[in-house]
Amino acid sequence: MPELVEQMYCSQQIVIPPKFPYILKRYCKAAIKTQPYDLLRWSFEYFKALAQRRPPPVKLRLEYPVFSTEGGLTRGCLKVLANQLAGMAEIPLPVLKQAWEGFCLDPQELRRILCLCEVYLRKDTVPFLHFLAVAGGLLTKCLTHTMILLCESLTKEPDGGSAAIPVSEFLVMYKFIAKMDAAKDVRYFNGFREGEAPDPESVPEEEEIQEQEELHGDRKLREISATLMSSTEAVPKQDQSKKIEEKVVEKKKEGIEIIVLDEDENEIPFEFYGEPKEVVIDEELGEEELPPADDQVEEQQKEEQVEVAVNITEYVAEAYAARMDRLEDLEQTIDEIAAIVNRFKSANYDLGMVAGRQMSTTSGEFIVQHIEKEIMAYIDEQIAILPDPDLKKKKAKPEEVEMIKQMLETFLDENMDIIVPEVEEVEEEEQPIPEITIVYAVPGIGPPVDLDIISEFQDYALDVCKVQADLFMPRNIRHFLCPPLEKYDEHKYELTPPHTPKKEQKVPTGGTITD
Repeated sequence: MPELVEQMYCSQQIVIPPKFPYILKRYCKAAIKTQPYDLLRWSFEYFKALAQRRPPPVKLRLEYPVFSTEGGLTRGCLKVLANQLAGMAEIPLPVLKQAWEGFCLDPQELRRILCLCEVYLRKDTVPFLHFLAVAGGLLTKCLTHTMILLCESLTKEPDGGSAAIPVSEFLVMYKFIAKMDAAKDVRYFNGFREGEAPDPESVPEEEEIQEQEELHGDRKLREISATLMSSTEAVPKQDQSKKIEEKVVEKKKEGIEIIVLDEDENEIPFEFYGEPKEVVIDEELGEEELPPADDQVEEQQKEEQVEVAVNITEYVAEAYAARMDRLEDLEQTIDEIAAIVNRFKSANYDLGMVAGRQMSTTSGEFIVQHIEKEIMAYIDEQIAILPDPDLKKKKAKPEEVEMIKQMLETFLDENMDIIVPEVEEVEEEEQPIPEITIVYAVPGIGPPVDLDIISEFQDYALDVCKVQADLFMPRNIRHFLCPPLEKYDEHKYELTPPHTPKKEQKVPTGGTITD
C-alpha cells in the first residue's frame, strides 16, 4: 500500500493545457456536424489532419435530411473533399484514398469512381476535375443537376452566392462526363471495361532493346564479312598480286629524306646497316668504301619489290588453298553428320511395341537392339558384295562381334538424344484471376451526349463568360437561352382525333344471385 500511495497524484500535479477545453469543444462540434459512421476511425483522421496542419474531414454544417449513396458519399463530403484536394491537378491515389477513408466512406465506391475515370490499376494518379465530376454524378439524377452541383462544390463564394467557377474547369468536367457511357451496369476486368483490351506496350523493355542491338550488330558484321569475301573472290589472284605490287611501289616511291649533322652542324652521309657497299681498292690509300651508284640502288629496290610481291602472292595462294581444303573438310564432315542424323531420325520405330510385346525393356533399349540388328545386317551385305570368295566363307569371330557390339553401344549411348529426343513437358502457366468490379448505372451521368449538343453548349458558355470575367454559374444553366446539356427523352402522348365515338361501357349481366 505505501507504494501505491507514493504513486498517486494530486490535483496540483495534474496540469491541463489551457487550450484543451477549446480543442474538445471543436472536436465535439465537428463530430456532431459530420455524423461519421465510424467515430474511432474518423477521430484518428481528424487529429492526424490537425497535427499535419491540413484541413480535417469535417462537414460545414449538419446535413438533414441526408441524401447519400450506398458508400456513404454526400454533398457535404464532396464539398469538403474538393477543399482538401484543391491545388492538385493530378491527385496521387494514396492521398485520395487517405482523404476518402477520412470520412469512413466505402472503398468499393471509390474503386467504381476510379474505374469510370479509367485509372484503376492503370495509373498512379487521377485528374482532380475528372474525379470530382464522376463523384458528383453519383449524387444527382441527371447531367444538368450534376453540373449545377459541381459549381456549388468548387465555388469559393459563400453560401447563397452565385456559385461561379472558371469556365475552363466547367467545360473540362462537362466534356469528360458527357462523352461517358454510364447508362447501364458494366463490369470492369482489371480496370478495363468489358469488351476493351489493354493497349499494347509500344516501348520495349531494356532487355529487348539490348537484344535488338546485338542482333543488329551481328547482322552488320555478317554483311561486312560477306561483302569482303565477295570482293576478294570476285577479283582473280593475278590481279590481286598486281595490286599488291603497285601498292608496294607507291610506298617505296614515297621516300623520306634523312639528314644527319655532327656537333659542328656539318652534314654526315647517312647509311643503313646491312646494305651492300661497293669497295674500291687503291694502292696508296688501301681499301676505301664508296657509296653505291643510283642505277644500282634502283635495281636493288626493284629486286626487293619483286621479291616482296612474289612472297605476298605465294602467301595469298597458300592461304586460299588452305581455305579451300578447310571448306571441303567442313562440308564433308557436315554431310557425314547430316547423314547419320537423318539415318537415326528416319528410323520410325514403333514405340507401342514396347508396351504390347516387350514389357521388360525400355523404349531406348528396344530401339538400340533394332539399330544393332540393322547395322549388323548391313555389314553382312557389304561383305557378301566383296569379290574375294575367301572373305565370303570366313565368319566373324565372337571376339570381333563383341567388339563391334561394344562400339555400337557406346556410339548409340552418346547419340541417344538424337535418336530418341526427350520432349520436355511444359507446364501451362496459370493465368491470374482478373479482378472484377461491377459499376452500376449512374443516372447523374447517363448515356453519351451527341457531339452537336456538346459543341452548341460550349459555344454558349464561351459567349456568356465574356461578360462575366470568364466565369460560369448555375443561373447561366437555368437561363431560357441556354441550350440543353443532354438529350431528353420525349414522351409520346396518344391523341384521339375529334368526333370519335366514345366506347360504351357495358355492365355485365346474367348469372345467379346468391345469398
